[in-house]
Amino acid sequence: MTTNQTIAPFAAAVYKPDTGDRMALLKFVEKQKTLNTRVGGILQEALFDSEGGIVGLNAIDVSTNRRIPITRPVKNDDECGLDVAALAETTDIIRNAISDRLDLVVVEKFGELEQSGKGLIDEILQTIMEGIPLLIAVPEAALPVWQELSGELGSVLPFSEEAFQQWWQSVE
Repeated sequence: MTTNQTIAPFAAAVYKPDTGDRMALLKFVEKQKTLNTRVGGILQEALFDSEGGIVGLNAIDVSTNRRIPITRPVKNDDECGLDVAALAETTDIIRNAISDRLDLVVVEKFGELEQSGKGLIDEILQTIMEGIPLLIAVPEAALPVWQELSGELGSVLPFSEEAFQQWWQSVE
């Protein structure tokens, strides 16, 4: 039995703790929107306190710019600030991007959940299997896990708007 399923081009946008422009993915997405690329997925937005410490995280629906609070401060270190219902919303965003057959899906989330086979990993891999190009932000430390989960296929890019643009032009 053979299938005609095509694996779409995909790329890991690898960032390090000292990556200079963490807004590169957002800038790339915004540029694609102005070029009428049908792009969807989720980006992340860190929320900072007055001392510059991260106090929360929002997911941003690329299609609508709607912000979904993913994590918020907790009373003590034994608690988890992850909002599971909000995480489910992000799952729906990726599923909708797949069902709408968008030109490109961007995911700025490959955290501990995804690395352990949970979170958005099913939707991320489904995007690729459905033939929709995917650009996913991956922390440098998690690149070996991503490569294992993706069968060591796909491109590995530096975290820069220029690298994203060159990859996308090669995909179009």
